[in-house]
Amino acid sequence: MEELRSRLGYLRGLADGLNVGESTAEGKVIRQIIAVLDDMIGSLEALKEDYEELFSYVESIDEDLTELEDSFMQDDDEEDDEDDEDDDNYYEEDDYEPDQGEEDICFTVECPECRYEVTIDEDILEDEESLEVLCPKCGRVVFVNDEEWEDELSEALDDDEDEEEDEEEEKKK
Repeated sequence: MEELRSRLGYLRGLADGLNVGESTAEGKVIRQIIAVLDDMIGSLEALKEDYEELFSYVESIDEDLTELEDSFMQDDDEEDDEDDEDDDNYYEEDDYEPDQGEEDICFTVECPECRYEVTIDEDILEDEESLEVLCPKCGRVVFVNDEEWEDELSEALDDDEDEEEDEEEEKKK
């Protein structure tokens, strides 16, 4: 900015030395151009000061956010260890990691709200307590582990078996 200020000072001195004044039309234009340039330099200096202040502020926010993220991640890891035993009232697909070597039985349920397919595993079905499975996308209940699901599952399995028998009979014919 100092270089611009010095160049404007040189231009102003040059105009004064050449007796460019308000008496001619060209002189009036040159004097107004010099005044506009002076205002522009003042605006640029104010913008530069604001930028430097804002840059410093954003850096401090970034440092604070980094500290919060680190603290949150540490707290979250500690809570995950404690909550593993307490989270029997809902299931999220992303949290499930099956044991290798074991084949798990599971099925999917489509969320009526967002149409996301939620996978439900055998462990949820065998639990004695009534559990709700929530859609990880929208949070809507997509499955309730109660006695009604057993009736619906039995009906679905019976329908599948009947269809397979019908297909086998058609193949024999």
